[in-house]
Amino acid sequence: MNHLPTVHLAHVLMLLHALEARRGLASPETAMPPEVFLLRNDESYLWELVGLRLRGLDTLLLAGMRFRRQEGGERGLARASLVSYLSTPDREIGLTVAPRPGHLLELVLPDPRLPILKFLERSRAGETFPTLLVDRDDVELAFDFRLENPSRLRHEKGVAITRQRYLFRTLAGHVLSALPHALPAKLHRDDAFLALKEPIQHTEDRDHVLPTLVFHRRVLTAAAELTGKLSDWLGHTVPFHVETAIAEHLLDGRMEKYRAYRERLIEEDQTARKLA
Repeated sequence: MNHLPTVHLAHVLMLLHALEARRGLASPETAMPPEVFLLRNDESYLWELVGLRLRGLDTLLLAGMRFRRQEGGERGLARASLVSYLSTPDREIGLTVAPRPGHLLELVLPDPRLPILKFLERSRAGETFPTLLVDRDDVELAFDFRLENPSRLRHEKGVAITRQRYLFRTLAGHVLSALPHALPAKLHRDDAFLALKEPIQHTEDRDHVLPTLVFHRRVLTAAAELTGKLSDWLGHTVPFHVETAIAEHLLDGRMEKYRAYRERLIEEDQTARKLA
């Protein structure tokens, strides 16, 4: 049987799920090492690994994204948060000498034959990979690989995230509960993107714990403050009833298939070691 690309999403999701449990403990001591997310560290920019769902693409894309560096911050790697960066385009110099429009994202595409950490390592060593320009408005959701908020401004001033959970429904029919960042705030009502912390996808058969996600607001079709018991909402309200929710995993509809694939590889490796 042909092996799937080692860069594939299932392995990355398993890592993200494990890391998400530690986000509440994030500090300079527990923060992710840069080797896990950093492609390049230029004088003015940081290039980092991100996951994106693009309109018209039926699977997540793992790619390097360029962020403008901020002064100071933990380990000298401060930048705007992902939700702020996606919501607030600015005019930057792109691949050519002429300025590119701020709404275009510059992405570095990995070789799918490479393990993702090898791709990061080669990028830091100076190897070049194909570059893609994507309209920010075509990003449906995204996530990054840091444990701490990278923004220098937020380290200094602090930005509260409401502890009140909300229910959401996506355009595709996913039902989620999560802690939204700044959902009730008038200041953020015009932002194109919304960050959902500690999201859980609810289906009729099971719940999926997801990493912190940044959604384009057009992808979210309904939101309600979660009052009372979660089971009442999931069993007695039409927009959030689990029988009306899509059962497919939000980040990868083939997640269970790849989890089984990964388990098979581990079993084969263990068998080979015993026979060696």
